[in-house]
Amino acid sequence: MSILGIIVGLIIIGLMMLVHESGHFIAGRLLKFKILEFQIFMGPRLFTTEKDGIKYSFRLLPIGAAVQFAGEQMDDEDEDEDESYDSNDPGLFFNRPRWARAIVVMCGPLANFITAFLAFIIMFSAFGVSVPKLAQPIKDTLAYNTEIEAGDRLISFNNKRIRTATDLSMAEAFIDPSQTIHIVIEKPDKTKKEISLEPQTVEQYRLGIVQNSENNTIIEVDSESNGGNPVLKENDQIISLNGIDFTDSDVISAEINRVQNNTLTVEVKRDGELLELTMKPTLYHDRLDFGLYFTAGEGFSDILYQSINYPISIIKSTFEGFGMIFQGKVKFSESVTGPIGIVNMFSEAVTDSSNISQMIYQLLFYFGMISVAIGFTNLLPIPPLDGHHLLILAIEGIRRKDLSEKFKQVVSAVGMILILGLAVLIVYFDLMRIF
Repeated sequence: MSILGIIVGLIIIGLMMLVHESGHFIAGRLLKFKILEFQIFMGPRLFTTEKDGIKYSFRLLPIGAAVQFAGEQMDDEDEDEDESYDSNDPGLFFNRPRWARAIVVMCGPLANFITAFLAFIIMFSAFGVSVPKLAQPIKDTLAYNTEIEAGDRLISFNNKRIRTATDLSMAEAFIDPSQTIHIVIEKPDKTKKEISLEPQTVEQYRLGIVQNSENNTIIEVDSESNGGNPVLKENDQIISLNGIDFTDSDVISAEINRVQNNTLTVEVKRDGELLELTMKPTLYHDRLDFGLYFTAGEGFSDILYQSINYPISIIKSTFEGFGMIFQGKVKFSESVTGPIGIVNMFSEAVTDSSNISQMIYQLLFYFGMISVAIGFTNLLPIPPLDGHHLLILAIEGIRRKDLSEKFKQVVSAVGMILILGLAVLIVYFDLMRIF
């Protein structure tokens, strides 16, 4: 992570949290809650200004924000001087109607969803948008010899409704390779057809690596590389293969498949030193691509539709991810990301993008995706998240009676311990992935 990338990541996370708290603040102002302070960012106070009886304090670290409602806690007091107010003041947090409190609590996550929608609007307007109207299937894909034609709309994939590229990616990612795929398409004349895609594989020889296409630096080495005895390593930069410049990917692939199980020579740069390594390609049985390719959207209606449905798709994929974790199909450590991981994502978008356009696209996409994640996470019914407060308000509304303060304090304490423990665990996973 570069210093610039870290700074950009911290600022963007701080902006997301500021948006969240602004949702609570604006709703509180509109519903006539008494607000003591709106704290912008965290850490030592830089300066404070006051307007309409509300203190606005600006802090040093551009991370987070907070709104202090009068009467929200039993021991409310200002940092500098004790605050005293009439306990019967209708503006105090717990003196406001439950419906008003629920709106104030809900508006934090809602603000994150709105900013995610706006981020996707900007991203799709500037860089284009893909819609589930299919392109003509190409050769060597499962869709090639089917009734699918250019202009058909993809409706569902294995009974999962497809509205966005994220929907299709998630549907494709977690299927059994030997499973027959059932899709539903809609023809231009609005007739619907169900099509079955039978799984097929193709034999291909490969080096067993994943490399950065920009500079051919190896990102990952498969344990099956070189017949289970890898000689290539992560961060090696591949210069040539059998004397062929490695930037010519088509010629390289043809050469690897020509050599097959015989020895070839790979020139790499490792720690600044040029090395010549000998190895054999590995035979892989690759599943044929489905061949379901989205096409570019036309007009603002497609941009609007995708901007609305992308946050929904992200939430759906989150639920599906939880399901895969509980089923043991994916590891918890590989499926969660905390603040450090998020900063790292933004940092890589800044430092690894090949041009300013790609960097802006990545930042907008991450901003939208993580804004949805923040909004969704805060709606979980876990103390001290917003969803917990909404659940308590719902229960009290049904009972027409407040729950006991002792009960709420115990639940909050248990929830806080769980959240802190989970936070420490996620930070550990983030650090392990980075280092």
